[in-house]
Amino acid sequence: MREFKAFMLNIDSIDIMFATEEEEFFYKDTDEAVAEGDPVGLDIEVGNEVELMLFANIYWNLEQDILD
Repeated sequence: MREFKAFMLNIDSIDIMFATEEEEFFYKDTDEAVAEGDPVGLDIEVGNEVELMLFANIYWNLEQDILD
């Protein structure tokens, strides 16, 4: 718990990120595209860096995104 608290104290901002009309986020258990407007993860800003942390049941299909 201490590690989590220390991590949280360094965060400048957190935003919930949502799927867009592009089919780039998918559910791990079904491989179905996440519907537009459904949450996919958190955008976490720490200092000068922002990292998208996807929820455990979501993955990003980079290959599909590049092919389209």
